[in-house]
Amino acid sequence: MHVHVVPVSWETHRDALRRVRERVFIDEQHVPREIEWDGRDDDATHFLALTDAGEAVGCARLLPNGQIGRMAVLPDRRGTGLGRRILDEVIEEAKRQGFTRVHLHAQTQAIGFYRKAGFLPEGAEFLEAGIPHQSMTLELPIPFQRDGRIARPAVREQAAPDHPPARLELYRGETDCLLALLRCLEAPRRRLAILSQLLDHTLFDPEPVVEAVSRFARSSPSIDVRVLISDSSAIVSRGHRLVELARRLDSRITVLRTAPDADPGTESFVTWDDAGYLRLPDYQEYAALVNLHDPVQARRLRERFDGLWAHGTPDPELRVLKL
Repeated sequence: MHVHVVPVSWETHRDALRRVRERVFIDEQHVPREIEWDGRDDDATHFLALTDAGEAVGCARLLPNGQIGRMAVLPDRRGTGLGRRILDEVIEEAKRQGFTRVHLHAQTQAIGFYRKAGFLPEGAEFLEAGIPHQSMTLELPIPFQRDGRIARPAVREQAAPDHPPARLELYRGETDCLLALLRCLEAPRRRLAILSQLLDHTLFDPEPVVEAVSRFARSSPSIDVRVLISDSSAIVSRGHRLVELARRLDSRITVLRTAPDADPGTESFVTWDDAGYLRLPDYQEYAALVNLHDPVQARRLRERFDGLWAHGTPDPELRVLKL
């Protein structure tokens, strides 16, 4: 299973970061809680290593003073090169933020690991949380433009809005997943595809979601919105705003049911324009992976959707759904 290393904020991913750090530092290395939770996380840039299923398996942070810390990898992921990938991502972020030097407190047993990444020891060893440590530093190259002038560090937020940088984000819980979906629904320009086995009421029935889909569907005659479900029983028994909208805009929004012998799996997703996606690895759990600009993965999801769509059929139960 592939692992992605992504920058995240403490505000949105606190729980996942805490789980990894508690397991490694508090449970395994017996670091006192009052030392581990030092009050500096709110100001740090954090990094999570996430599997395709959304499981957090590693982390790190970069403080505003250029200190790298809280590097942790779960035991069953060690020896795979994941630690170096996390470190490399932190270093690249430090460059983007304009740092010319970063430093860290390495546990002495990890000095060799950091040496291979270019860090050099500085000063004598010392104890931190009862564990021997060594201060280490890494000088970063100063970026130059072709004319020899020092270049300003790149800022991710300045990227053109139509082509945001590839960045995988994790959202957990009903509220955060709903907010992530609303954010995604601002992105489509031509085509929107939704695979949701039960057309989850929590995500797809709220009025703001339906209004966002309605705005998109009405924005151009060439708009194509396709919704693929596997079971309409909950929709029929409870009603559904998105299905009602599809019936009013049947030339723009189409709802089909997967073929009886099709296997849509446990994953639900929303994808658009071969550009970005929102994925729930398990449609029964509110843990969403979002990337607003990942054409390769978006294309794969679209191809999977199209394969199921080709054998889908209208659901007669939805025709009698009361408006």
